[in-house]
Amino acid sequence: MKNKRVICLFLFVVLILVSSSCHTRSISDVKPAMTKEKVISLWGSTDLITRKNVSGLGMVEVWEYHFEASDTICSVIFVQERVARTECRPEESR
Repeated sequence: MKNKRVICLFLFVVLILVSSSCHTRSISDVKPAMTKEKVISLWGSTDLITRKNVSGLGMVEVWEYHFEASDTICSVIFVQERVARTECRPEESR
């Protein structure tokens, strides 16, 4: 009986992990004033980072995410380490 409970608990945990990893990413997941760490926890990290010095704002970072399933490119703009704006556009055909 105890082994059956352990197996059921294990299968339940696996089901939870699989279902949470199947969540599709949406631009509405990223909210203004979110930290970089929170964005990474939602969408993962990206190597596509651009840094610009904008007068009046200081250092601005733009993180770009490419989503092949929906053929979109989403940009997350950070000002002072917080999300200032997000925008998505269709990926151009190659």
